[in-house]
Amino acid sequence: MKHNTQRATLGVLVGMVMAGVLWPVWGLAAEGRRVTIGTGSGYLKYPDAQETLKLRPGDTVYVAAGKYGGISLGNMAGTAEAPITVMCDPEAVFTTPTPVSNDFTNLAFVRFENFRYEKYNAGCMKIGGNSHDLLFKNFTIKEASGYCFHVYDANKVFDGTKASTFYNFKWENCLIDGKVNGHALTNTDYNIGNLKSVVLDFEVYKCTFRNFDNTLQAFGAIAFDKCFNLQVHECNFSDMGMAKSPIGHNVCIVGAGYFKVYNNRFTRQWANDVRVFPMKLNALGYDGPEAVNRFYNNISWEKRKYPMYEHNNVRQADLDKAAPWFSRTSSEVYFNTMYRSRIASDSKDPYRGTLVDVYSPEVTVKYNLVIDPESDMPWDPKRDYVCHLGSGPQKGVVIENNLVVKTLPEAGLADLETFVPTKTSPARNAATGRVSYITKDHYGNERYRGTTADLGAVEAKE
Repeated sequence: MKHNTQRATLGVLVGMVMAGVLWPVWGLAAEGRRVTIGTGSGYLKYPDAQETLKLRPGDTVYVAAGKYGGISLGNMAGTAEAPITVMCDPEAVFTTPTPVSNDFTNLAFVRFENFRYEKYNAGCMKIGGNSHDLLFKNFTIKEASGYCFHVYDANKVFDGTKASTFYNFKWENCLIDGKVNGHALTNTDYNIGNLKSVVLDFEVYKCTFRNFDNTLQAFGAIAFDKCFNLQVHECNFSDMGMAKSPIGHNVCIVGAGYFKVYNNRFTRQWANDVRVFPMKLNALGYDGPEAVNRFYNNISWEKRKYPMYEHNNVRQADLDKAAPWFSRTSSEVYFNTMYRSRIASDSKDPYRGTLVDVYSPEVTVKYNLVIDPESDMPWDPKRDYVCHLGSGPQKGVVIENNLVVKTLPEAGLADLETFVPTKTSPARNAATGRVSYITKDHYGNERYRGTTADLGAVEAKE
């Protein structure tokens, strides 16, 4: 009888829980609802989405199948435990021949997933207001112009508080293909000193950027100024700035602040892979020992004209204008592989495809592998193919334990897909020091099997 009574009591409790009677007592979260928007065409606009759609944390806003000119959403917040998801039907697509304004303001703990833009002659998302903790996942953007993601608000001026910044944005598994006249991801207004739209803790992960061909000016794929702790990793960049008449100084990743760029591939760029104006933020903990630029485990080949990494000078006038918040910081360039750079001999510019170009103090360049540099030109034994001091000698520059080889056979790599050094490669076990934060190689293999490591982005498994 005792066991039967317990079973009956448990059955009543389960029934009450399923009915929602005991939810406040047991702390069970209500299951999120799906709210569908869109009827197959037109422009989707919800400036007060939370109120208009009666959204709660954990809900999903579902964009129905159809062809839409654009979408704007504002004033919407989930929680860290129960974010709001905005998801598109597989048959939903955004396309427009005419520029439109797509505004996303005051968003917190929101996930955007499975968006598709095709032949989109406008910026995809202009993000402003009090926005933070956003995820953009599985986006496909093809043949777009203008800024794809523009994180900017002219009224958002840094005052020393986190609330005066944009923070915790992540782009994951996004494809941006066929881009003209505008950065893909940006907050820049090209003015460091005005303190507008400072961004913190942004991440770009497993994204692909390809076929950028600007005609108005040089627009990079990722351009973040006043940006601190940007992480770009396991991404692919290819065919950037390859116009018949390249305009300006193009770049894959550019900005002012400090970035962690690692385990990426860069292919056929008429551009720097990274061009940084190194700064740290003297507030909110963004000025500690981690507030440095780190560029490591990257592979770059068939480069045109510009070095992989450019460490620039931040103008004193900009620092004075932004005082006391910004100050200069350093760069660390470790374990990268550069193969077959080009001097761009048909260009009047003097730039060369070295590994690093240095224009200001405090740069460390170690354990990198350079193969067949300036491949269109005769080998020059007097030339430094690792580092070019664009502004002459600088303080605090350390360049050591890098390897330059004339040809691919001399490098002893297994192939040009993996870039793995063979047993006879001069890069094997040639790194004489250890970098504490680099424990894995380009593929996630253990970097150190003993006291030494291999030079370049890839560590041999045996």
